[in-house]
Amino acid sequence: MPKIVISEHISKVKREGVTRYEFKFINQTKSEIFDVRIEPVFYKPYGDLEVMNLKSTDIKLVDNFISSISKKRKIDKNNMHAQRVSTLEDLEAKWTDKSSFIKLTIIARHSLSGLNRVYSKEFYSVDCITKKQFVSGDSLKVV
Repeated sequence: MPKIVISEHISKVKREGVTRYEFKFINQTKSEIFDVRIEPVFYKPYGDLEVMNLKSTDIKLVDNFISSISKKRKIDKNNMHAQRVSTLEDLEAKWTDKSSFIKLTIIARHSLSGLNRVYSKEFYSVDCITKKQFVSGDSLKVV
């Protein structure tokens, strides 16, 4: 089964004059994973006093599909097992209240067994967005 870990941070970075919000995750599976689909969704509660519902809005990523991600290898200088995906949408402008949240879902298939696994991470506060950048490689930290 695939094993993926997702950072608790969303990094706000400027690349080539464009502001991006990046999510980072790492393939900790002992083999390659493929058919990796990444789906971030912004949820906002709405309703009356008796019933609460969630309005969902997809967050468009620059690229939401990765055909394959390698396993961690000592000889891999590019850390291909650690991936970042980004959106150009202004997440801070959309996050207007404390009850809204972002859910990032990652679906991947194990290269040997062919089994799928779904991972998700909820970001419950705009405070998870940081101007710090992700550390390269096998770390989910920001500096």
